[in-house]
Amino acid sequence: MQELIPISLVAEYVFCPRSAWLAYVAGVFEPNEFTVEGEILHRRVHQRGQGKRSGKKQWRKVPVFSCRLGIVGYADMVEEIDGQFFPVEYKKGKARLRVSDQVQLCLQAMCLEEMLRCPIETGFIYYASSRRRLEVDLTGPLRRLARKSVHGFRELIRQSAPPPAVLSPKCHGCAQCPACMPETPTVEGRFNWEEWLT
Repeated sequence: MQELIPISLVAEYVFCPRSAWLAYVAGVFEPNEFTVEGEILHRRVHQRGQGKRSGKKQWRKVPVFSCRLGIVGYADMVEEIDGQFFPVEYKKGKARLRVSDQVQLCLQAMCLEEMLRCPIETGFIYYASSRRRLEVDLTGPLRRLARKSVHGFRELIRQSAPPPAVLSPKCHGCAQCPACMPETPTVEGRFNWEEWLT
């Protein structure tokens, strides 16, 4: 069986392959104010457990996996309405659909499809700063990109060195910036994903 890889790191690969390599292969991750805010948001969401609101059943922090894709992670929330299931991903920023967020949501849906044996074609991303929920079509091109991203991440982590550093606007606020911009990361110790996720 192939190694299970975290859905969140596939999303990070879509955002920045170098950052994903540093986190997964080198164990480098430096939390900053943005990642801490995101972690606090997710802890609040996950603490609420299970509920029912306005005709919806809701489950929070749902473990998801796909044996076919070899991925594992959590859906922040899964809603059931009239027998249909919808993954909901929470993000701390302003409402602006980012490809990496959409891929993360799509992979969660693909896991749920395999687990529940039913099609899931729509999901939502809730942006806390804007207090808006945006609908995402989880079919067609996005699904193909999600599969391609899992394959791309697997290829990436087989490499003995990270992709070259390229400064871009998305580097502003990135937690990996201190380790990423020097060619050799100088971070003591190895980051433990299991500790961060618990």
